[in-house]
Amino acid sequence: MTTDQTTAPDIITDPETEATHYGVPVAHIGEDGDMPALGHPGIRRAFAAFNRHARVFCHLANLADDSHATAGEWEDAITERWAIFRKPDPSNEYEDPDCEWVAGWVDEGTPGAQPVTVLDVC
Repeated sequence: MTTDQTTAPDIITDPETEATHYGVPVAHIGEDGDMPALGHPGIRRAFAAFNRHARVFCHLANLADDSHATAGEWEDAITERWAIFRKPDPSNEYEDPDCEWVAGWVDEGTPGAQPVTVLDVC
């Protein structure tokens, strides 16, 4: 069976990230400061990578941009999920065609799904 490439999503198996901290590839997405990390390195390691990315890439004091913030304030904001990465669909008004990739959240076991740890600031 062949797939119509004009309607099939353009899957990305190795999404580009902005940096790698402590062996964890991290990106900064959206206006709210959300960050995905490739893989499931564990909450503590992901937190360390996110915090370093906030300092190095975003030029903040830390994730909260508050020197009095504690790590415990962020534990509930980090979740392990699964995603399929693909190029943005130019016909979708909600996807920025200038982005390198978009993530579609899927269930574990979905063919092509990759583990992702997500910092959701909202």
